[in-house]
Amino acid sequence: MTKTYKRLLSSVTCIFILILCLISTAFADAEHDAEEALRHAVNEISYTLKNASLQNVNEDSAVIADLEKMILNIFSMEEFSMRTVGRKWHSFTPTQKAKFKDAFIELLKVTYFKHVKEYDGQNLAILGSRSNKGGTKVEVRTSVNYKNEDVPVNYRMLDENGKWMVYDVLVEGVSLVKNYRIQFKELLRKGTPEELIAKLQEKAQRVRQQQATVDTK
Repeated sequence: MTKTYKRLLSSVTCIFILILCLISTAFADAEHDAEEALRHAVNEISYTLKNASLQNVNEDSAVIADLEKMILNIFSMEEFSMRTVGRKWHSFTPTQKAKFKDAFIELLKVTYFKHVKEYDGQNLAILGSRSNKGGTKVEVRTSVNYKNEDVPVNYRMLDENGKWMVYDVLVEGVSLVKNYRIQFKELLRKGTPEELIAKLQEKAQRVRQQQATVDTK
């Protein structure tokens, strides 16, 4: 092996090592930034819940409006909607996409926000994260203590215009996106986007009426 070849090989090796270091650093930065974005959102939501009177809270309460803004600030409804609909999303018109997102937000709001009253100071612990090969997506692993049990909750996040946003949530390994996609796939197999939107609106109204009945008892 000539001295020239050795020097060339050494130079290539150094460049290769430098590239690996840069890639590793980029991934670490992505994971750190995603974790920090989630931590900030969780702290903000927790602070609001701890300082609110939750006994008589309802859909029209100011605290619910505040929580909705905070959640939509960390949750990408565009990405979430697209992934739950799947390949059919491209067949939705811009107007239908907007109507779907609005209807979906309403359904999620009436389905999950009714559990706000159950909040009892539960804390979310961030356990670590991992990124994809390009460092454009990160899955943040967390744990929530609920009824004396540590429940694993993972948040899948992506860089959306320089801001890390959640696009899926996995509770004990079960994907929220996948769960809804299975439901929507069957509805879209025979129906239209407008019919799916109407179904979401009807379901939200039904859940709202059921909750109203419970509250009056």
